[in-house]
Amino acid sequence: MRPIILQAELTNDCNLSCKICMRRYLDREIGYMSFENFKKLPLNKFKEVAFHGWGEPLLHPQLFDMIRFAKSMGIKTSLITNATLLDKDRVEKLINSGLDEIAFGIYRKEALSKRFRNIQRFIEAKKESKTKIKTYFDITIYSENLDEIPEIIEVAASLGVDAIVLHRLFNIYKVDKTVEYISEKEEKELFKKVKKAGKKAGVKVFLPKKHKIPCRIVKYCTFVTWDCKLTPCCFLSEEYLGDAFENVFEKHERFVRKMREHEICRR
Repeated sequence: MRPIILQAELTNDCNLSCKICMRRYLDREIGYMSFENFKKLPLNKFKEVAFHGWGEPLLHPQLFDMIRFAKSMGIKTSLITNATLLDKDRVEKLINSGLDEIAFGIYRKEALSKRFRNIQRFIEAKKESKTKIKTYFDITIYSENLDEIPEIIEVAASLGVDAIVLHRLFNIYKVDKTVEYISEKEEKELFKKVKKAGKKAGVKVFLPKKHKIPCRIVKYCTFVTWDCKLTPCCFLSEEYLGDAFENVFEKHERFVRKMREHEICRR
């Protein structure tokens, strides 16, 4: 099993401190991946580089250079952002970088109202430039936003995004005691509502799959921290498999073989 997506954490620095984010739990030094180290990663062995980790990628001053470098090798590029830093300059640079996909991490109506103009600016610039960048809303499901999700989907569709991606809250470390996932019954009802909302709004909605071992994340992706340490996935970003410069697939495969024995993966 060879992962096809390299998730590269350019930084674990962030301009927000969201209550649902595992980042606040992690005991890691804040840092930024150097462009030189990025170029040393085995990028050409993957089909996609996803600029995704426990930080905001738009904080990295060389993000656009890194996207262009990966694109020059014929590799698909994607990123997820909280959308707070999408000013006119960054939007223009992202559009011109060759980026293939962008996801906006929005999980509450209040956040959406504050970042609506930034997302709208990006989508308008995308249409004006006639680029084929795919746009998504990335929504984490948990108890406090249960009733807000259908409305967020409607607003996202009105903005003109290509699709909505829903995923379950990952709170195995209980970062915030008030943050809980919903019940199975609530999840079933929610999935019915979002399917209906997506159909009504004319936008594709991707629902989370049933958990399996190996999970879809580890099956298709491997994760590199900003200091170029290889880990099985972003949720196990402190479980180092070695450096990320060589023998990446062998290190990843060794973890997969023992995945059923891993306490977190089992759950």
